[in-house]
Amino acid sequence: MRRDLTTPIHQFNGILQGKDGTTLTGMMLLANLSIHEAIMLTLNTEAELIALHTGIVKESLHIEYKASDSIDKRSEPRKLEMARDISAFANADGGQIIYGMKENKDHEPDGLDAGLDPREYPEIWFEQVLQQHVTPLLTSVKPRHIPLSNGRIAVAIDIPPSNGDPHQVDGRYYRRHNFNRLIMEHYEVRDMFRRATNPDLTIEFFFDKMKKQQALQHTPNAEDHGPVGMTPVISNRSNAPAMYAVSIIFIDAGLTVLTTEYEKLGVTRFNGHQVVPYRLRFYPNKSMPIFKEQPTLMPALGIIVPLNMINRPNDYLIGFEVRAPGCHTEGSNYVIVEFGRQLAIVTEPNKGRS
Repeated sequence: MRRDLTTPIHQFNGILQGKDGTTLTGMMLLANLSIHEAIMLTLNTEAELIALHTGIVKESLHIEYKASDSIDKRSEPRKLEMARDISAFANADGGQIIYGMKENKDHEPDGLDAGLDPREYPEIWFEQVLQQHVTPLLTSVKPRHIPLSNGRIAVAIDIPPSNGDPHQVDGRYYRRHNFNRLIMEHYEVRDMFRRATNPDLTIEFFFDKMKKQQALQHTPNAEDHGPVGMTPVISNRSNAPAMYAVSIIFIDAGLTVLTTEYEKLGVTRFNGHQVVPYRLRFYPNKSMPIFKEQPTLMPALGIIVPLNMINRPNDYLIGFEVRAPGCHTEGSNYVIVEFGRQLAIVTEPNKGRS
């Protein structure tokens, strides 16, 4: 879906704005939007493509850049490559592929290339390639031409997430992960088939204002800093709503936690770490069912890191387990990492520390 947003790109929650003032609507996380909702970039003009470059809009789970020469109607391997890339987005969270944009080694857009001949590559050609190579059919994928000033075109392909069975190409299932396309594991394929009939719940963690980083504030001679708010967000990747759910948030025992909404359980071990579990139950009479179109913000937790640990290389595990009828998922790849006097939520220990 598309929305018009209003904040500069450097805040990562609104309009994408280039250095020359060019703007375009973007795919960002907002506190008042569905957290996992893929908001497609509005890309209809060359100026909007240039803004991706000047605004340094990096590749991500939801966007990928491809040079024009990655498409060749005379090359069957390149047709298959395109089909694999598009099916991978559909099997993940959806997104967009832009053909005609170069990228650098840091996965940043590196400017438009010469583009494609619109007569040689009409929009229907992309649809025909997908019909030939992707099973089941991708009926909602929308390729479109974007005219360039040199008389040629770039191509943007909008790919919504699959609402049904996963899509395969050449007998394999692919999935978009960060900047890469990966062959899906057996359990991932099984889970996608299961989503048609059972909930598939997951939890993601954010600091205040839906950010992944948070500065620490403290006063001189204090034993610790002020509490940092951390909000778990529970979402459903299936079309089947979850009427009941029990969630447990695991917080590293080295952190102090302030909360009145969760039931604190006894210290245990989770994926090799000593943690304190905090339990929260969801009931229809207390909250809405958890359904795909509306992730739910869970009560915030106040996190305190001992001040004497601020400048030491410490990683604090945070994880989750969530159960509902037909669903049991857990995750432990969210870690609070300290570097200097800032916290960050990342997927691997030490990742991103300066």
